[in-house]
Amino acid sequence: QRRGPSQIPAFALPALPSEQMKSAVERSWEKVQALGTYTVGEILYRHTFTIMPEAIHLFPQEVRLKYREWSPDEGNDESNTYESPALRKLFSKFVNAVGCAVVGLHDSTRLVPMLTELGARHINYGVNEAHWETLGKAFKSALREILRESFTQE
Repeated sequence: QRRGPSQIPAFALPALPSEQMKSAVERSWEKVQALGTYTVGEILYRHTFTIMPEAIHLFPQEVRLKYREWSPDEGNDESNTYESPALRKLFSKFVNAVGCAVVGLHDSTRLVPMLTELGARHINYGVNEAHWETLGKAFKSALREILRESFTQE
């Protein structure tokens, strides 16, 4: 039987979060949101490049310039990638996507297609499975840093 994009594969069913886990994630996410997506984005990209320094090559200056706000308080210097306002914005988009996933925890029929589409778009940017694994590890490290003692594996 062919599976539609909104159906959850059978192998993933045992990994579905319980209602208690969903509530814990939502409570934790409120703490993350309190910092703001740009701050969390910066924490995330710093962890990402610590784990996989070569991933920085996915974000050359011409890519970063596409994500500039061009506001006077943002600054114009993109020469230092590690202090890049554009990277904060770019990684904050990932943080926003996670926020959408947290909101969608109670409706996997909408969540799975949204995340599948998001992943498919990034194939065109040279992002491969190793990059996603690294981003997952970096996000976990960022959450551990942000949540401190309230961080759990869920």
